[in-house]
Amino acid sequence: MKRIIKVTTVIALLLSTTLSMAKDSEIRLIASKEAKSLVLTLDKTAKNLTLTFTDTNENILYFEKMENGTLTKKFNLHSLENGKYYLTTSDASRLVVYTVSIAEKSVNIIEKKETLKPYFRKTKDKIFVNFLNLDKSKVDIKVYDEEYRVVFSETVTEEMIIEKAFNFQDAYAGNYRVVVLDSKKSYSENFIVD
Repeated sequence: MKRIIKVTTVIALLLSTTLSMAKDSEIRLIASKEAKSLVLTLDKTAKNLTLTFTDTNENILYFEKMENGTLTKKFNLHSLENGKYYLTTSDASRLVVYTVSIAEKSVNIIEKKETLKPYFRKTKDKIFVNFLNLDKSKVDIKVYDEEYRVVFSETVTEEMIIEKAFNFQDAYAGNYRVVVLDSKKSYSENFIVD
């Protein structure tokens, strides 16, 4: 019986993740080699999306934050030096990084990496964390209080779907931070207890 409930929960989480990804904005990046430019298009409504264009030294060359709406943006790259650059889009559910190579008279998209972010859901006294860990890598989950003391710590290994619920009903008043750290990146969410 417990196995059936667990399998049903896993299927429900995967289905809800798939449906939420279907609602996400579709991102397309096209390199125009002759014009030495990039054209970025977001087909569906994007909410709280950040767009960043950086060089290999992580210098920000362009930054824009969108609250919601659609976007078509053309980047003229004539004045940039030859080398690698990174165009990053980030919203609540995913991070997409395009590696762009600029040569004398050409622009090429070398690589596209997409990373799913954990989903944090807050209620009055609780915060729920769902994280799809496709490569089953080690994931650390920690909760810090406002003085940066660790009040909870757990390491999860070999799990594809990680689900945690934190109940702050009897916690001391203050600010808390829930941190999820996988092999690539750290994600966090703040929570206030009154």
